[in-house]
Amino acid sequence: MQRGRTLTILTLLALLCTFAVSAPSYAQSSSEAVSIKDFKFNPSALTVAAGTTVVWKNEDSAPHTVTAADGSWTSDTLNNGDSFQQTFDTPGTFTYYCKFHGNADGTGMAATITVTEAAAAPAPASDVTPMIAASDQPIKNTMVSVSKVVAAQDGWVVIHKNGPDGKLLVSPIVGKTQVKAGESSNVMVELTESFQAGDQLYAMLHIDAGTAGTYEFPDGPDTPVQAGGNVVLAPFKVQAADAAPGNLPTTGGSMQPWVWLGALALLLVGAGVFMALRRRAA
Repeated sequence: MQRGRTLTILTLLALLCTFAVSAPSYAQSSSEAVSIKDFKFNPSALTVAAGTTVVWKNEDSAPHTVTAADGSWTSDTLNNGDSFQQTFDTPGTFTYYCKFHGNADGTGMAATITVTEAAAAPAPASDVTPMIAASDQPIKNTMVSVSKVVAAQDGWVVIHKNGPDGKLLVSPIVGKTQVKAGESSNVMVELTESFQAGDQLYAMLHIDAGTAGTYEFPDGPDTPVQAGGNVVLAPFKVQAADAAPGNLPTTGGSMQPWVWLGALALLLVGAGVFMALRRRAA
């Protein structure tokens, strides 16, 4: 089972061909609330972007409806606590009213919704060449440093290790951290395992294409990034830890010479006082 998930770089490249490495879809989707209270729609004038769903809730004791002035849509009779929703995809200004207490011409219990064009999807950063760089280094406080990352979209810096057969292991990973689109320097990644000097690790750039902020690979869409047909990764080796600080002066344990001298002086003084007291007593 473990060996089945251990892949060489070439095998990983073949695996990537089965995934669509693309930017996450951009959906303009939101909702707005309108309350029905005191025989009024509140707010009476609402502006939303195309694709927005508006939800009305009747907070009156009297029944009401939410009905388009042009008759294109309408709610059933809404009693207290009932709600109705309508999604607006086409830009324009739309009047609606309550059949019981308003009129299609906008008088009485009526209101308007203005729908604007949806925000344009952000242009892909096609001029960005993804890359990642890391050098051989000791592990410090369970952290390793990735010196430079260039990402075309938000993603992950993921640390992979070798499997028992010495080949790159796709899963489980041994560390990850999120990176934003653009260039990042000195990206710190916390490791979940300990390693010895000489162990081989790999810093690999993955996209964040599924649930934002949740790493999903190999059982999800957060696939490794490719540039020029190659996986964007940086192999590096673990070095020995930094040298320990030099020996500090001894402050305890064996006694220093000045301590011995002080003790001897006290002993001599004590002996002199004792002899003086004996002579006086005699």
